[in-house]
Amino acid sequence: MEEKIIRIKNLKKEFGKNKVLRGIDFELNKGEKVVILGASGSGKSTFLRCINRMEEPTSGEIYFGDTLITDKNIQKMRQNIGMVFQHFNLINNLTVMQNLILAPVKLKLMDEETAEKRARGLLKHIGLLSKADAFPASLSGGQKQRVAIIRAMMMSPKVLLFDEPTSALDPESIGDVLSLIREVAEAGMTIMIVTHEMNFAKEIATRVIFLDQGKIIEEGKPREFFEQPKTPRVREFLEKVL
Repeated sequence: MEEKIIRIKNLKKEFGKNKVLRGIDFELNKGEKVVILGASGSGKSTFLRCINRMEEPTSGEIYFGDTLITDKNIQKMRQNIGMVFQHFNLINNLTVMQNLILAPVKLKLMDEETAEKRARGLLKHIGLLSKADAFPASLSGGQKQRVAIIRAMMMSPKVLLFDEPTSALDPESIGDVLSLIREVAEAGMTIMIVTHEMNFAKEIATRVIFLDQGKIIEEGKPREFFEQPKTPRVREFLEKVL
């Protein structure tokens, strides 16, 4: 039986009178790579941000395993649900190394020496060990995003959420970042990713979900989703982006 890592029941999110999420039910199994597609304003990023409670849901329930995610346990839940943002979100006045070790040391998951050893190993793996003592401002966008990905990996999360991780990058950097995400996925990480990179979506996804006006209107295996879409809205979307 597949292990359910995240379960979502009737998730709604409103900003004032703007209903962004309109009742989402969703389950994520261990090892899945779920790609979230949809037009701008369909609720994709808000959906991800609600999962790790960076946005507070208006109503609905989000479970990590069998545990309801609440304000009381949110920090512990975030240790297991990593997030990579569109604009990197590195702390500019800390070095790359300090960015990487901050959370695991602060949360007492590792001592500083152990964290630095792990961080150096990850930096070496992505070819950025020479940037350990550099500040984020000196890095290219692609380098910042790769550092942001290994920062999330420092916590050994059970799930990684990617919110349009390449949309702020130049074309050359996009390839480097997608290669790293592909490597993380192939290593067995459970992933949810919002992306506009359709070829990458086809390649990496085990399941595709399509949001429209705050609801999941279609989902399926990547081949059937891209080649035999069931709804007119998805057909219209794919005709424009493929």
